[in-house]
Amino acid sequence: MNDTRAVIFDFDMTLADSSHAIHKCTNLVAAKFGLPTISRERVLEGIGLPVEESWRLYWGDYKDEWLAYYRENFRGLEQSEIRLFTNVLSALSKLRAAGVKTGVASNRRFARKVVEGVGLAPYMDAVVGLEDITKAKPDPEALFTAMGRLGAGAENSFYVGDTDIDMKTSVAASVRGIGSATGYFGKEKLAEAGAWRVVADIAEVPPLLGIE
Repeated sequence: MNDTRAVIFDFDMTLADSSHAIHKCTNLVAAKFGLPTISRERVLEGIGLPVEESWRLYWGDYKDEWLAYYRENFRGLEQSEIRLFTNVLSALSKLRAAGVKTGVASNRRFARKVVEGVGLAPYMDAVVGLEDITKAKPDPEALFTAMGRLGAGAENSFYVGDTDIDMKTSVAASVRGIGSATGYFGKEKLAEAGAWRVVADIAEVPPLLGIE
C-alpha cells in the first residue's frame, strides 16, 4: 500500500500500558474521598474515556475536587509509571523511515506531557489531546485535527486504537481503523466496532501497510 501518508495512534493501552499506573492513582483518589476501591480490570473498562466519564463509570459520580486532588498529587506519579509496549519504538521507526507521518489523538487532557514523558515526542509529528478540541472521541474532531496538522487526508490516513471508541472515531472520520488488541477489547469487539483490520501487537502495523 503505497499511498500511506499518516498513521495516528491512540495513546493509553495502544502505545503504552498505563493500566497499572492509572489503577494505583485511581485508588489513591478513592482512599482520599472514601470511594470504593476499583480493580485493575474495572480500570481497563474506563481507559479511553475522558477521566470525568471514567470516574462516573467507576463510582457513578464525578466531582471537580477529585480531579483537582489527583492533578495536584498524582499526575506525576501516574506518568512516571507508564511503560511503552514492546515493539512500539521499532514500529514507529519503520513507519517514519518509510516517509509516513505519525501522530497521537487521545482523550487525555494535555496528552503531549505523557507522550514526552515516555520518550515518544521525537517520533510524533502531531499530538492532539482534549485541550486541542471541543468534543472527545468518538466525535471525529481529534482525528480531523491531527490529520490537519499532519497535512494528510482521510483517504490516506489510518487510526490505531485499542477501544471500541477508537474504532467508532475512525468510522466517523472515514479513516481506516486498525484495532489493537492490547487493552480491554478483544479482536472480535474491535471488528464489531468498525475496525478495518485488527492486530495483536503494534509490530504488525508497518507490514499491514506494506512497510517491512
